[in-house]
Amino acid sequence: MIKIERFFVGPLESCCYVVVKEGSGNAMFIDPGGDPDFLIDYCEKNGLTPTIIVNTHGHGDHIGGNLRIKEVYPDIRICVHVDDAPMLTSEYLNLSLLGGKRYKSPPSDRDLRHNDVVSFEGEDFEVIHVPGHTKGGICLLYNNENGGAKDENSPILFSGDSLFSGSIGRTDLPSGDMETLLREIKDKLLTLSGDTVVYPGHGEDTTILQERDHNPFLACEQV
Repeated sequence: MIKIERFFVGPLESCCYVVVKEGSGNAMFIDPGGDPDFLIDYCEKNGLTPTIIVNTHGHGDHIGGNLRIKEVYPDIRICVHVDDAPMLTSEYLNLSLLGGKRYKSPPSDRDLRHNDVVSFEGEDFEVIHVPGHTKGGICLLYNNENGGAKDENSPILFSGDSLFSGSIGRTDLPSGDMETLLREIKDKLLTLSGDTVVYPGHGEDTTILQERDHNPFLACEQV
């Protein structure tokens, strides 16, 4: 059984998820985009050692905490899609300069690709490549066969900035493309089980069924 804690971090209040396996002292960070000292303090207070960072894409508001966390936990492994890996180490490519910051992350320890599996404490998270917000945007799918998290036994999707509650990721930034994002969401995400709980990169959680039926960006065409 896993436990998920969500924190809104950084000036854009990106969602950072801390995933913990019950009975384990390790943690996985998904998108530690800011406030790294807060996240480190949370781990220390709860006796946790973060071992994996997964960045769903390379924008500064999702990678901003990588450097500080890696300084404190040097053995932690940073994972990002191969197409967004160059963004980690360049404040120009990760667009953090647009917000007046200079976020630079250590380089990726593992370059991810579609259908890869990120294993954490015996639990598998499937990588779904969903370009359109960025070229290397990904989601992580956890089948949740052992229960836990919000809804017992419902699959869980960490959707990054691809799919939000009632919206989708913006596509007006470098490597973004609206047609690609809509196609990828419909082909790869809306085909998932309707009870899949979606934890997005910004805002509140939702479900695949909710977005399939009510998301105005996706309502024009049915899957």
